[in-house]
Amino acid sequence: MFRRITTFALATLLLAPAALPAQTGEALIQKLGATPPTANPTFPAAQDVEYRVAWDVNKGPETPGALVEGFRLPANFLVLADQEEVPRKNVHLAIIVYGTAAQSLLARDAYKAATGAENESIPLLEALNAAGVKVIVCGVALINRKIAREGLLPFVQVATSATMARATLHAQGYATFAQ
Repeated sequence: MFRRITTFALATLLLAPAALPAQTGEALIQKLGATPPTANPTFPAAQDVEYRVAWDVNKGPETPGALVEGFRLPANFLVLADQEEVPRKNVHLAIIVYGTAAQSLLARDAYKAATGAENESIPLLEALNAAGVKVIVCGVALINRKIAREGLLPFVQVATSATMARATLHAQGYATFAQ
């Protein structure tokens, strides 16, 4: 009897589909930034231009823990640049985070302590950081929302304010867009 149970358990484990790991990195950027390709564009992107784009992201998730939709914007730009065959070395992106979105820059434990939920934005933020996207938070937002700087994801840069971050990036040649 024991042998039959052991054989059945082993067969079940071997035949069961393996748990799929959560998508991370480039696969997550491709998934969350997905857009249908435009066939034969008549105004294609130049492949030899240095693109410097920053987005203001100030709207937090609808419910605690949900993905901040504004974080998809640089992922989408990366996908579009790939479709246009713009070399990644020519793409420089940043997000300036403030308002209710600032809390979504908290690391797992700090976010869970603050909201009681898991931070679903972390995998995309980590993937964007790995792709070279600057993640900048407004220092005033941290103060006003009582967000401890020590709780932030390690790659988040703190600016004096969103306005100063925007001005600094503009001086570096970035175009900034609102969410």
